[in-house]
Amino acid sequence: MANHKRKPDNDQKNQLSLFDMIEDINPQKFDTPYFQTETKPLGLRIKEGISEAMKNSGLKRYAIAGQMTEYLGIEITESMLNSWTAESKEGHRMPAEYYPIFCKLTKDYTIMDILTASADGRMVKSEEIYLLEMGRLQQAEKTIRQKQSQLQREWNRARGGERQ
Repeated sequence: MANHKRKPDNDQKNQLSLFDMIEDINPQKFDTPYFQTETKPLGLRIKEGISEAMKNSGLKRYAIAGQMTEYLGIEITESMLNSWTAESKEGHRMPAEYYPIFCKLTKDYTIMDILTASADGRMVKSEEIYLLEMGRLQQAEKTIRQKQSQLQREWNRARGGERQ
């Protein structure tokens, strides 16, 4: 019985890139974040983001305060967290230098997303860096293949239209 091996298709013009696949799966993935287009003041959006992060973290506020105290070396109390999230306390805000540790503890990076979006930027999380690098490499490979094809056509023309 003959063992037929299928030749791989070298013409990858129809092959989707990594980013095409992501967009096909979730077209809203690259839309403007909802908090970038909101009309609420930035401070209020951050307070709401902090409050939601604490609610969804599964941690008690006193536990978040205690862990922040450990990491920062500055005493953070539950009442401080409460005042940083209360809409009625306009002058009370969590210092921005506390945001990274707060996000790590709650595993919620919404407030960082809000800040970045307010400056017309987009935040990329650590695990997404690999996807971006793979996409960049795929794009580079595509460019190289196109250049090789172009050079092959030019070489064939220079040799008198001979084809290989």
